Amino acid sequence: MKRSFAVFAALVLIVTFATSTMAASLYDDVKKRGKVRIGHGTDVPPLSMINPKTGELEGFDIDMARAMADKVGALMGKKIEVEFVVVNNKTRIAFLANKRIDLAIRSMSHTRSRDEQIDYAEPPYLWTGKIFYAKKGKFKSPMDICGKRMAVTQGSNAYIAGQEYLKEMGCDKEFQVSAFQNNAECFLALKQGKVDAYIQDTPIIAGVAGKEGVDFEPVGPIFSPGLYGIGTPPNDSKWRDTASFALQDMIADGTYEKIYLKWFGPDGIAPLPVNSRPRLPVELYGERNQFVWPN
Repeated sequence: MKRSFAVFAALVLIVTFATSTMAASLYDDVKKRGKVRIGHGTDVPPLSMINPKTGELEGFDIDMARAMADKVGALMGKKIEVEFVVVNNKTRIAFLANKRIDLAIRSMSHTRSRDEQIDYAEPPYLWTGKIFYAKKGKFKSPMDICGKRMAVTQGSNAYIAGQEYLKEMGCDKEFQVSAFQNNAECFLALKQGKVDAYIQDTPIIAGVAGKEGVDFEPVGPIFSPGLYGIGTPPNDSKWRDTASFALQDMIADGTYEKIYLKWFGPDGIAPLPVNSRPRLPVELYGERNQFVWPN
């Protein structure tokens, strides 16, 4: 009898521990500390950067992070501040997986391989695609770049995407790849003629090139379309849902639209050639839907 009781007590303890462990969520931690730790970049204009004149952190992703903190706070019923944490292409996944940050808003495409390590808030917050970028008039088509010298940022999937795209077109040569720490170094290598082309997402190209972009151009169409997502630590549905609801509230009340137009609209800081807002067509789904943006 004593042994049966001991076994029963042990099972109760195991179930209780497992239940409490499963119930633990970053939601409770964020609410208690009054801060949400958001991973961001500093060298990905116009998404996240340090303004050289003011020394202030700014960009589309930075504005999104501040707005997300406000919306999370509204959902929790208290003021939530942002604690910015610098991450790069190589550390953003690890920081989420280890819960060193609560969210990652750093031009991070939602890919299957990343989905095995982290989760994402829904919906994605920006559509994007990659392009080959080169000196004006140097290449007439993407196939002219086959086997040439390419610049990519470390940790980016641009190299794989570019190689696969050219192989589909019939290219049977490998790239001569130079991987740089950041986008500014990639563009500098292109300007100095150390590489023939630079592969990157369209919003990033627009920001990095800036006024100097008049001497450069995309080669061929946009390829490898993707979706930027807000990363969350894995296996925490309560916190992931909170981040998702905060993002959806930003879409529904026009907060997202204001930020988008500031950076990427026709009169924005870095206008995009196509509408990069993920949206459902209003004519099919109506205006009262959190995934439908204004026309």
